[in-house]
Amino acid sequence: MSVEEHEEIPWSMLVDQERRGRSRTWYAVAAIILAVVIGVVGVRWVDGHRHGEVPANASVSEQPVTTTATPVPTSTPMLSEADLMAVDQATIGLAAVARAEWFVTDYFTVDGSPVPDLAAALAVDAVLPELPQDDDKVSFVEWARASAIRPHVAGVVVTVLFRTLYQNNELRYERSSVRAVDVLVLVADESTAIGDLPIPVALPTGQDITGWMHPTRDAPPDAASQAIEQASSLGDNPTVLDSGSSGPDWRVVLLVDDPSGLRFPVAVRSDTLR
Repeated sequence: MSVEEHEEIPWSMLVDQERRGRSRTWYAVAAIILAVVIGVVGVRWVDGHRHGEVPANASVSEQPVTTTATPVPTSTPMLSEADLMAVDQATIGLAAVARAEWFVTDYFTVDGSPVPDLAAALAVDAVLPELPQDDDKVSFVEWARASAIRPHVAGVVVTVLFRTLYQNNELRYERSSVRAVDVLVLVADESTAIGDLPIPVALPTGQDITGWMHPTRDAPPDAASQAIEQASSLGDNPTVLDSGSSGPDWRVVLLVDDPSGLRFPVAVRSDTLR
């Protein structure tokens, strides 16, 4: 994250906590050392009273020898300020993403019922235009997922991809194309709030990436049975459509029954089996 974001987060509180933690650690170490010293002195005192005075004509080998164990230094690992900052930044990032996805889901869902959580998600000084409410028209967000996050002077901007379900003229539900919006998420004192209406943006562009397996010869004899076992976890009645191998790896395409009654093609590859 940028330096601008670091300056807006109250790291002083974290630093104070770290200092207090270090003080407690040093107190604990001092207490351990003091206990060891007291123990050594006590052992020597008891040993001296038990044996009495050493005779004057006693040889050096006859004198009582007291051995003391060297105290093992103990230390408590402490997180550095940079580590604490990274953890806090990650937490705020997750909170901002959750807030943005939540907001897009509520904002583009219109089913005639009020959405009390929408107002609670906005900045307290937000000014909203009239939002759509129509008893004859509905919109449901099928899914909303964040695809990018970048810093902003007031917090972060989260790009959210989403798809909606709506009723067509025949009152049948249709799925919209995937759309994208930027959501400004304000961050203050580790809290988040929505800072504006959804901002339309273009969908992320695809890249010219290759990597589809194109088999050049038949798959091994046991590939079909392994693929059927793997595909059974997704649907019933897996049926092999095609199979082949490329290099040391094989690929099998199957049809499986979905709970909806539809049959979907899926692929099982040996290089992805767990």
